[in-house]
Amino acid sequence: MDSALLKTRRASEHLTNLTTLLARTRPFAYMLETNYRTGERATYARRNEEIASRCALICGDIIHNLRSALDHAYWEVVSPVATTEAERRWIQFPFSETAAGLEGTARNKLADRVSPAFLQALLDLRPHGETGGNEPLALLHRLDIIDKHRLLVPSGDYTRLSSDMLIRQIPDFPRGLVNAGFGQNRRDVTWNIPPMNREQRRTTRIPASGIVERELDVPVEVVFASPEVPFSRSVLPTLHNMVEATHNAIQAMNNARP
Repeated sequence: MDSALLKTRRASEHLTNLTTLLARTRPFAYMLETNYRTGERATYARRNEEIASRCALICGDIIHNLRSALDHAYWEVVSPVATTEAERRWIQFPFSETAAGLEGTARNKLADRVSPAFLQALLDLRPHGETGGNEPLALLHRLDIIDKHRLLVPSGDYTRLSSDMLIRQIPDFPRGLVNAGFGQNRRDVTWNIPPMNREQRRTTRIPASGIVERELDVPVEVVFASPEVPFSRSVLPTLHNMVEATHNAIQAMNNARP
């Protein structure tokens, strides 16, 4: 199964590049903006479009390589038992939305012709979308379909952000906020401080605009968030799980081949 292993190796290389990119740059940040002329301060989320787009392209490459690796491994085992060109065109690793439909899907993909053991190995992998299924494999299949039609643009998850966390870095940040959320807005929280006159701004080297921006040191998770994905998934752990699940599936098919 050399071609399948080459595909998984390529996916791992892309994952290493993505990990390096996210360690070096942040596609999502949380900012403090101060207008020293008017005295207005505000916090807000900022998205680095260039980095977010690069992440989307790399994620798509990882997912497509893993999905192709499954098909390559499956083809190598199953194609010898196909009897027509039409059957060969239908050969691909079987996925099912439901647990009940998995065996039928596997049989339609000719798994039972290889051997009962091979069919059982596929059923044991549980590549279906219901509870109890192999979640990384099912999600891999779902995201690969999405990426065929549009970019898997990641989102920033600001749910770990709190007012206490901001107060530690911005002593004058409003206290007592309740039932409040942060992130993905042009302005999340605004408040006022005493403005500076021209001489004060010149002395403290405030820009002529009077506006100073500062990135805050807060956790912003990079996640997959899409209507087709039930829950937001942290990008790097999710991709690592998919790589591992793909390796395991290829190994299981290889072990069960006649």
